[in-house]
Amino acid sequence: MRGCFPCARGKSPSRALTSSAIPADNSEMNCTIWNRIGSARTLPALALASAMLAGGTARAGADDLREALSLVGAGETVVAAAKRPQPVSETSSLVTVISRAEIEALGYHSLADALRWVRGMFVTDDRNYSYLGVRGLERPGDYNNKVLLTFDGHTMNGVVFGDALLGDELGLDLEAVERIEIVRGPGSALYGGHAVLAVVNVVMRHGRSAPAASVAARAGAGRERRGFASFSGTHASGVEWLVSGSWQAARGLDWYFPAYDSPATGNGRAVDADGEQAYAAYGTLEWRRSRLAVKLNDRMKRVPTAEFGTVFGDRRTRTWDGHDFVELSTTQPWGRAVELNARAYWDGARYHGVYIYDYGQGPVENIDTGNGDTFGTEWRVNWSASRSHLVTAGTEAQSWVRLGLENHDLDPYRLYFDRRWHGQVEAVYAQDEWRPTRTLIVTGGARVDRDTRFGAITSPRLDAVWRLAPGTSAKLLAGTAFRGPTHYEDDSAAVRLDPERVRTYEAAVERAWTRTAATLSVYHTELRNRIDLVDVDSQGNSYYRNRGAVDSRGIEGELRLSTSHDMRARAALAYQRSTEAGADVTNSPRWNGHVLVAHAPEGARFTLAGGVRWLSSRLTRAGERTGGAAIVDARAGAHLGPRAVLGFEARNLFDAHAYDPASDALAADRLELEPRALFLTLSWRREPLP
Repeated sequence: MRGCFPCARGKSPSRALTSSAIPADNSEMNCTIWNRIGSARTLPALALASAMLAGGTARAGADDLREALSLVGAGETVVAAAKRPQPVSETSSLVTVISRAEIEALGYHSLADALRWVRGMFVTDDRNYSYLGVRGLERPGDYNNKVLLTFDGHTMNGVVFGDALLGDELGLDLEAVERIEIVRGPGSALYGGHAVLAVVNVVMRHGRSAPAASVAARAGAGRERRGFASFSGTHASGVEWLVSGSWQAARGLDWYFPAYDSPATGNGRAVDADGEQAYAAYGTLEWRRSRLAVKLNDRMKRVPTAEFGTVFGDRRTRTWDGHDFVELSTTQPWGRAVELNARAYWDGARYHGVYIYDYGQGPVENIDTGNGDTFGTEWRVNWSASRSHLVTAGTEAQSWVRLGLENHDLDPYRLYFDRRWHGQVEAVYAQDEWRPTRTLIVTGGARVDRDTRFGAITSPRLDAVWRLAPGTSAKLLAGTAFRGPTHYEDDSAAVRLDPERVRTYEAAVERAWTRTAATLSVYHTELRNRIDLVDVDSQGNSYYRNRGAVDSRGIEGELRLSTSHDMRARAALAYQRSTEAGADVTNSPRWNGHVLVAHAPEGARFTLAGGVRWLSSRLTRAGERTGGAAIVDARAGAHLGPRAVLGFEARNLFDAHAYDPASDALAADRLELEPRALFLTLSWRREPLP
C-alpha cells in the first residue's frame, strides 16, 4: 500500500553534436588521444592496479584497439554520463552498456531482468514491484528512489513516490530499446535529485534503425501470454516514425508463506492470487532535428503476500500502475561552436490500489491512490569554448499539478487521509570538460536545485581521466548527490525531513587488449540523513525520519572477452561492506558476481546464451541471514528462415531455492525467489528497404 502511510494503520535522446567545431563523435580529440602517447602520470592509489592491467609485452596498434573496444563494448558511445555523446573510455564515470545484441541474445523480459546482469547490482522482488540494489545499498520497499531512471533523458521517477519502476509495471518493451546505459555513482551535478547511486538511461530505437515491421509472442510459466508489434519508417523529406505496443497477461504462481500456515489462512497457500495484466504503447515522430515522443502504459497486479496486514489469500487485493508522458525535444546548432538542446513535456505517474482488510466484522475494501502530473522544460547548451574546453550549461524547471495521496475504506466509508500539493523545482547547472594535455581530461561541474519544500541544494563534482597508454585509462572520480524526501515520506509526520546526501570517491583502471577488456575499481560512499521508517511508540506506529549515516566501501572487477568465433563473455565480481553505526545494513550482500556467455553470431542458424549470477547471504530486518544464492538463466534460439526466430528460455534453470529479505510491509521476514520458469518465444521482423 504505497499511499497509505504506516502511521494510519499502526503498520510499518540526445543527438550527436553537429557543429564543425565539436565533432559528433569527438573524432578529432579521440585520434590525438589514441595515436599520441603523452607522459603518463600514474597515481599512487592506482599503481598496483595499473601494473596488473597495463602490463604485458604485446601492444596492439590504435586500429586494433578501436576494433577491440568495439567488440567488447568498451568503445561504445553513451549520452547519459555528460548529457552528450561521449566514448565510454572518456566518461567521467564508470559506465556499463547493455547492447541491443545482448538484449536479443539473452531474451531479457524487462529492465529489471537486464539490470540483474550488471556489475555490482542486484534485483529483488516482493511479488508486486522490482527493486534495484546498487553496490550493496537497497532497503526493501524504498521504490528505487535512489536511482534515477530516464528514457532518452526524460526522467521516469514518479513525482509522488520518487519510484523508478523496473518490471512489467514500467511498460517498457525491450524490443523497442537500442541500448541501456548504466552510469555509476552520484549524478546530481547534472541531473538533480534521485541520481544518488546511479543513473539508468534507456535509449529507444529510431524509425531509421528499427525493423520496418516486427511482431513477437511469448508464453510460459505462470500461464503467461504476451504479444508485441511495432512498425517504423522513413520518408524522403527526412521524417521518420516508430510506433509499438504490447499486451501481457498471466495467472501467476501459487505461493506458500510459512507465516500464514494455519487452517484459518488456507495453510499458507495463496492460490490464484498472483495474476497480472498489462499493456504498453510507445511512439516517436522525428523531423528536422526535432522529436515528439509519447509513452502510455497500465499494469494491474494481484498481490499474494498479504502486505500491510491485508487478508491473506484474497485475490481482490491488487494494484494498478502507469507512467505516461508526451515530450517534444529539439537540437539546433548555433554557429560553429554552440549547440542548443531543448525539451518540454507533460508527465503523469499513476498508482491505484485495492486492499482487503478484516476489522473483525467481515472484509472491507480499502482504496489507496497516489497520482501526480508534472509539466517541465529543460534548456541546455553545449559550447566548444576552445579546443581544450567543452562547456555544458543548462536550466531545468518542473511544476507539479494535480498531485495527491488519498486513502479510504469503501463500505462503511472512512477517510484516513486526503493530501493535495502543488509546487515546483528549478535548477541551473554547468560542467566544463578541460583537456590540459592530450592524455588528461579534467571534468568539473555543479548544479543548484531549488525545491519549494526545502530550499536550495548544491551538488558539485570533480573528476579526472588519464590516458596512461593506448587502451589504458585511469579515472579518479569524486562527486556528491542528494535525494529530497518524496511527498509520500514527507507528509507522514509533522516532522521536517532533510534531504539525503551522498558523497562518493572512486578510483578505477580500464584496460583493453585486442579482444579483451578489463575494469578494476575501488570506491567509498557516505550516505547521510538516510530517510527510513522509525518506530515512534510502543503501539507499532512508524514514521519516516532521518537516520544516521551509512558507510559503504568496495572493490569491483570485470573482464569482457570476444573471440574470433563470435563468442562473447563477461565475468564480474564485486566485494563491498555497507554499515550503519558499525553494523551491517539489511539486504546488503558482501559478494556479488556473475558470468555471462553468448554465442549469437549474426546470421547463424542457432544461438545459445546463458549465465550464472551469485549473491552472498544478506541480513534481514529480523537479524537473520538469507543464505547465498546461485541462479542460472539460459536461452537457445533457432532461426526459422531469414526473418523468424524461435526461442527457448529458462529462468532459474536448476530450480535453486533462495530468498530475498522482505520489507516492513510483510509479515514474512524473507521471500522465496521464483522457481524454475520456462518460456517459448517466437519473433518475426522485416528490415527496412535499403
